[in-house]
Amino acid sequence: MSTSAKLDTAKNKQGEGSLVLRLDDVRPNRVPAKRDAAPQLPTGRPRKTVVTYKTEKITGFVKTASGGISGTAVSFFLMVILPTILGALYFAFVASPQYASEFRFSVRPSSTGGGSMAAEAAVIMSNSYIVSDYILSRDAVEALDKTVGLRTIYSNENIDSWSRLSPDASIEKMVSYWKKRVSTNYDLTTGINIVEVSAFRPEDAQRIAEGLKVLCEKLINEISEKARQTQMSVSKAELDRAADRLRDLRREQTALRVDQGTIDARKEADAKLQLSTKLRAEQSQLKSEYSSLSSYMDSKSPKLTVLRSQIKANEEQLALMQSQITDTNDTSGALGGATLVTRYDEIETDIDIATKYYQSMLTNFENARMQASNSQIYLATYVQPGMPQIAAYPRVFFDTVLVLLSAIGIWVVSTLIFYSIRDHA
Repeated sequence: MSTSAKLDTAKNKQGEGSLVLRLDDVRPNRVPAKRDAAPQLPTGRPRKTVVTYKTEKITGFVKTASGGISGTAVSFFLMVILPTILGALYFAFVASPQYASEFRFSVRPSSTGGGSMAAEAAVIMSNSYIVSDYILSRDAVEALDKTVGLRTIYSNENIDSWSRLSPDASIEKMVSYWKKRVSTNYDLTTGINIVEVSAFRPEDAQRIAEGLKVLCEKLINEISEKARQTQMSVSKAELDRAADRLRDLRREQTALRVDQGTIDARKEADAKLQLSTKLRAEQSQLKSEYSSLSSYMDSKSPKLTVLRSQIKANEEQLALMQSQITDTNDTSGALGGATLVTRYDEIETDIDIATKYYQSMLTNFENARMQASNSQIYLATYVQPGMPQIAAYPRVFFDTVLVLLSAIGIWVVSTLIFYSIRDHA
């Protein structure tokens, strides 16, 4: 392949001193493989491109450039060297220093032994991931903005414009910005959460970390309390139903006592039965005595007259007692002895069953309460947020190298794509 360049200075319509650059662009002569009976294609005339420059300075630049600066070198400078230099200057002189405050915690059960180790580990891991997700959530951002003034801290005018949060930023942009200033990492092996918060002043970083730790503790306590209430709700509902049933039966028993004018129908019925039995025995004794005396005494004798009066009185009293035990003794709606005792016994039986059921539900409720207390979780913070003394970011050398490697990668990919397209054109 041969390339010739001819520089001629000529006068044209635009004035003297103009430079006319003629480039005879001759494409490479490719030698085709020898083929039998392949016709030789005629060689066309080389193409000519005429570029006109109007200044002598550009003429000198073209003469210098004709020495051989390639497009690859220019692209490497523009895509790799220049971004790296700009990045280094930004990280070293423009970027505001960022200070990081860290705290570490683990989610622990209040006591062990209430369940299997696998179940406890699953609960701990699940709640640890919940805390990690909450840290990056909108709820956490809004809560921190209310407690520590998150927007005010990150929109301080002393922060460089590339790192500063806009004072008018929406909550969505604020959440996105927050995710760049906080990092959380959960270690599956140890069950430890590591949270790092960065800010542009040491005291701000510590204050935000303290506020975030308080929010995490509050979240775990709410989760634990809700789980305890859920676990106890079923037992509490059963206990309340048992208590209501027992209370209703006792009210029904009280109403029966008031209506019938008796406190204990069973005891009163027993007393009446005993009195009836006693009257029957006395009646038998009086009749026996009357029969014995009437065999030799006159029926009008005072003794027999008295006995007859006693026998009659006993019969009347016995009949009255018998009617009180078995029948309705008036028309006021009062129950007879047998009916009253039966109703009273039914209520007593229901009360006895309801009492035993209530005691059983009370035992179940206490067991559920103890189990819920044993299954409670809490946030154990063993590394408290501290006051940073040295800026953690930017890391000038590391960040510059990262920019360099990224730029090289982009440049390599772009160059390969360019040559691939050119070769197939």
